[in-house]
Amino acid sequence: MLVVGALALAPTAIADPGGAAKPADPPPVTAPGDPGAAAAPPATAPNTGGTAVPGGVSVSGLRAGSGSVVIREYIDMSSSASGAAHQRIVATLLSRVAAEGLGSIALRPLITSTDLNSTEAGCAVLAAGKQNKAWDVTAALFRAQAQGGDWVNPTVLRRLGGRIAGLKVSRFVNDARGPANYSSLNAIRNEAKSAGVTVTPAFVVRGPSGTKLVARPDSASAVIDAIKSVQ
Repeated sequence: MLVVGALALAPTAIADPGGAAKPADPPPVTAPGDPGAAAAPPATAPNTGGTAVPGGVSVSGLRAGSGSVVIREYIDMSSSASGAAHQRIVATLLSRVAAEGLGSIALRPLITSTDLNSTEAGCAVLAAGKQNKAWDVTAALFRAQAQGGDWVNPTVLRRLGGRIAGLKVSRFVNDARGPANYSSLNAIRNEAKSAGVTVTPAFVVRGPSGTKLVARPDSASAVIDAIKSVQ
């Protein structure tokens, strides 16, 4: 089992019996209580019909949609399993959110290995959230990840950013650099640990009737069942 660890400037790995790497816990850091809100601009912007979120669903920072139920999607950006699940499951979830107002879905890039691309891509998602484009950038990064090679660097970010309508590319690339995003990534790690997340992808569904954790779902139906159980 992959145990989620922490990020402290750069993740430090310890051996996992299953062959995967897992980060070790660093000393506590000061981090925002809600990294989704920290990444969001002050106002909620309407979605403009990008490739990642259906039209009519509002986007604010790392969140899409609204309602009494909050779904947090924990994904490791360097994980092919997270990428496949995101593309397979989240499109259906977002469509149901648009059609039925099921709640909001919040992206949570989670570092679970020593792969530097995981950290760099997580920083890029946070940076895109400042322009309400986190969902578009996440989808684009997972497509780039599937192609292999050095799939996240300034050149790649400029190229994929240039294809996303409304994204200010230079600002996005600059915001994705450096350690300024690490406190938010570490806050996400602490949030995931408190929620009992031990693998990615995982969905934590919280509503008026309680909280459900759905780890590595095969389809969107498992997450939708969890949503209905906490409404």
